[in-house]
Amino acid sequence: MPTSSGLDRRRKRTLMSLAFVAALASGGTALGAPPAAAADPVSVDYTCTGPGAPDGAQPLQVTMTAPATVPQGGTANLTLEVTTQLTVPISVPANGVSGEMEITLGGAGSGSVTATGFTNPGRIPSGSTVTLTGGVASVQLDAAGTATFAPGNASVHVFGVTVACTVSGTAPVAASTEVTPA
Repeated sequence: MPTSSGLDRRRKRTLMSLAFVAALASGGTALGAPPAAAADPVSVDYTCTGPGAPDGAQPLQVTMTAPATVPQGGTANLTLEVTTQLTVPISVPANGVSGEMEITLGGAGSGSVTATGFTNPGRIPSGSTVTLTGGVASVQLDAAGTATFAPGNASVHVFGVTVACTVSGTAPVAASTEVTPA
């Protein structure tokens, strides 16, 4: 039978997983290269699996910022922020959560890239929603036209536990970049 300290660690790990999933579920994602006005956040439903994952689809607010224009063959540097509507049951220390999110390209772009570097830069008090910032990705855009970027599947890591989240339904376009002919 586990000791009480073992149960406490397991309970804390599960609670921290819940906190991270909550933060991911109400996310804003920003992608940036040459500065552009930040797009409005989009709401994306995610279904998550792993220790502490909530049942059913959970909405995340994702804000992406992408450059307004990039020359054909150039690189768009994206930045992301994600916010959850769920609240954390315990306080989470600064940088206690990290994550990655796939970004699906459309229009003049194709394929996907992974944004990395998400974290909570400050302490998250118990009962608060979670916002993860610092997500970045770069994508080379070879075709002229409008490239679009939509949130994709994500992973959240908290206290050694990983929660995998898949998009439920179709994620809306969160940002776009005009790729100008070379």
